[in-house]
Amino acid sequence: MIQMEKIRSKTAGRTLEEVSPVKRKNAVLIPLVETGGELSILFEVRQTGIRQGGEICFPGGGIEENETAEEAAVREASEELLIPREKIELIAPMHVMTGPGGAKISSCLGILRDYEGTYSKQEVERVFCVPLSWFASHKPRISNASMVVKTPEDFPYELLPGGENYPWHSIPRRFYFYESDGGVIWGITAQLLYHCLKVILNDDAETSSACGEDREYLP
Repeated sequence: MIQMEKIRSKTAGRTLEEVSPVKRKNAVLIPLVETGGELSILFEVRQTGIRQGGEICFPGGGIEENETAEEAAVREASEELLIPREKIELIAPMHVMTGPGGAKISSCLGILRDYEGTYSKQEVERVFCVPLSWFASHKPRISNASMVVKTPEDFPYELLPGGENYPWHSIPRRFYFYESDGGVIWGITAQLLYHCLKVILNDDAETSSACGEDREYLP
């Protein structure tokens, strides 16, 4: 018989343990650049030969051991845009979110000094910039969807109440689409962008007026 004393000894000093810990932690830089006398956001288009090729994204990648999200964002931007780290000025950490694959993604806002359009052709097909003023007057298109459970043919439905009619929960997800001249910005990039723009644009009177009476970047 299992004794209570034995259970207490096995659990003494225990802290909460995460059953499904996040396996991947990534960081991206939302890079500001000065173009034509105004501030713009720089985007990358991923090389077609790599994962998610052709997608529009921010510079970024995995956070290495003993590295902060901010350090990872600067390092990745330096490597992908071929600029010295000292030319990247961090402004502020922005948001953390979990991607559909379970990875935790942190975003940081920064500005690139003396950037001359360079990039690593191994990872980046091209770069382009979109002025902040464009985002101030262009709301994203929004579409709502749900992530649902997909089971294999041998799933033991006979063990569940209701069998194949078991009421699985669906996970709602909101998609943002910015139809810029450089291409359609969507997915995780658009989500992080949307929340960043809410922070940096909402205090501007002209922007607030253009985006609705509630003075939000987007209702």
